[in-house]
Amino acid sequence: MYQLGLIGNPVSHSKSPDLHHNFLNRAGLKGSYELVHVEEDELQEKVEELVNQGFSGFNVTVPYKEKVLNLLDSLEESAELMGSVNTVKIENGKLVGYNTDGKGYVRSLIESYPDFLNQSKHKRVLLIGAGGAAKGIAHQLNQYLFHDLMVTNRSYDKAEALSHNFAQFRPMLLEDISVMKGQFDLIINTTTVGMYPSESEQIISLEGVGPSCIVSDIVYKPKWTALLKDAKYRGCQLLFGESMLYYQALNSFEIWTNRQLNFNLMN
Repeated sequence: MYQLGLIGNPVSHSKSPDLHHNFLNRAGLKGSYELVHVEEDELQEKVEELVNQGFSGFNVTVPYKEKVLNLLDSLEESAELMGSVNTVKIENGKLVGYNTDGKGYVRSLIESYPDFLNQSKHKRVLLIGAGGAAKGIAHQLNQYLFHDLMVTNRSYDKAEALSHNFAQFRPMLLEDISVMKGQFDLIINTTTVGMYPSESEQIISLEGVGPSCIVSDIVYKPKWTALLKDAKYRGCQLLFGESMLYYQALNSFEIWTNRQLNFNLMN
């Protein structure tokens, strides 16, 4: 019997219970997944409660992805590099922190475009943003050999800092993107620009971007961000934020259950 959950504030809007109950059913496992609203001054108390109640693990969302670090016994590599945790496994009373964002993104890319990473040495990628999600994605992409990996951010210093941690990445000024925009094979928005309730906002113009380019937005509410609408209008290939959401959740489920699953978003 797997007891699983999500801690954060707020959590009522989360799709996680639907996803994980689906995973449990399809894996033929018994269990539950509950939403746990946590006020900041009760974070430690709530985490201890989950351990005492026999939870197998839990997800972590805003604003506790960094704050929970001090309550954990150890971190896997990705979580340590990012300084951020979205998945905690409880085993023999010990809490191990993971971050599945990057792996979830790469898995969604592989599922939608199976040949892309196999041809990485010929590909140019633009990563927009330098926050926690960007670091997770950068960590995973950095394991492949690309022709070019660029990162840009409204704050150039943050883009530069990210590039120092991941050898292949080169920082780029946001205002200089127009010079190279048409040369990228994959453009990834990891910022919150375009997220509800600011759906009309778009992080960059896609003028000059051709149909061979994959335009990806990790925002999943709304599904059709302004960036993805623009990409569709220009005939670009698309990768939706809900795909990353699905596969990072599946990766969490695999960590908790010690099972490698082959569930596809499309089946």
